Amino acid sequence: MAVPRRPNVQSMRKLLDAKTENEKEVESKDSSVPSLAEICLSSISTTLFRNKIRWRKLTDLAFEYRYVSEDRNIPKPIQNILCESMDDVLAEAKRWNAKHLEMFVEPAKSRRRVLPKSELLRTFYPELVWKRHSCEIDDVATCLHLIKTECKNWPLMQFQFACLYARTELIYDDWKFDNYRLSCFRKQVGDHPVYDFWLTMMATINKDRHFFGSSIRLPNQKVAQCFLFAIRNGYLQLVEYIWGQLTDSHREAIGMIEWRNMCYRTRDGEAISFLCKHLCRMNPVGTCRNAWQPFFDAFQHLVHDEKSDHLERNQYRRKFEFLLKHCCPILRTRLVKFHHFRLICDAFRYNEHEIFSLLLQNMSPDDIASAREHIDRIFDRNKTKTGDRLRRTLMRRQQTIQ
Repeated sequence: MAVPRRPNVQSMRKLLDAKTENEKEVESKDSSVPSLAEICLSSISTTLFRNKIRWRKLTDLAFEYRYVSEDRNIPKPIQNILCESMDDVLAEAKRWNAKHLEMFVEPAKSRRRVLPKSELLRTFYPELVWKRHSCEIDDVATCLHLIKTECKNWPLMQFQFACLYARTELIYDDWKFDNYRLSCFRKQVGDHPVYDFWLTMMATINKDRHFFGSSIRLPNQKVAQCFLFAIRNGYLQLVEYIWGQLTDSHREAIGMIEWRNMCYRTRDGEAISFLCKHLCRMNPVGTCRNAWQPFFDAFQHLVHDEKSDHLERNQYRRKFEFLLKHCCPILRTRLVKFHHFRLICDAFRYNEHEIFSLLLQNMSPDDIASAREHIDRIFDRNKTKTGDRLRRTLMRRQQTIQ
């Protein structure tokens, strides 16, 4: 039996390592079993949302939610927990609405209606598919459900959802979308980058060579526009489809353009995790520099306790926790150490116990040891009881994980 060459052995090891990492991620996701309280809260909140939303705006429902728990004889602690769960549901519905606003092509001012086309999304609110025992919307399941039910006799909307979520089995269905319908779609939504990409690709014979050629220095303009739109609005399935066809140089060039704006929006966790994981492998320094300003901006708003909007309370706390949760370990470590541990030092200066503890949970033993030196210098200049308490928390954390 021939012994495989060294490059083949290395590639096999890489495949095995990637496979084990994926298995660990799946196991970690499956092992997180929600508690009975979380199951009850998610069930109550999503049921209230379905029953009360109808065709109304989210802001109207947000004001009504403030008084739902007060009208019933519920203890105050349970009222607070229920309000937080309702806020999570509203924030998730707001995310889904903002994500799908850009799927419509608004007509010219002379042909514009009283209400924009994006108001059609309000009719889909009762049909949203929520993840099991969670206050999160399953975007892919919602897309397939809307295609089969609400858009059953609406071919254009079916085509739009299929393109945005890269459902190739529906896009290339000649029986559902024949040449006559595709020509009509071209006239109606051909100005949109995603639909223009798919319509042009379906009309091209040599798709891979024409669109995703590796010999050209810059990617195709239609590919670049579609890829930027998918990253900007968090369509992970479309990002993965195009990502697999591009070279590393094209991926980095296009991904870095929208990376900072994506961190500012803090809207689509799965897309941010996917992009962060791959960009940090190619350019960790540039990825960290672009992500630092949105991360520090959310931190400053949180520290100074600035007010959120009427629809989403605790907005900046959600943003900060969102970025910490969905960043890859490489970026998280770099952000914590950026500017000589600026984040944890500011949390220590402003006596923010929750933020301080949250940052400690995302730090390695070496980072905690280095951060302790900076915190000791701050504590020596200004010794307070709160500072001593936070410093002892850091010391206990350091002794626990060593």
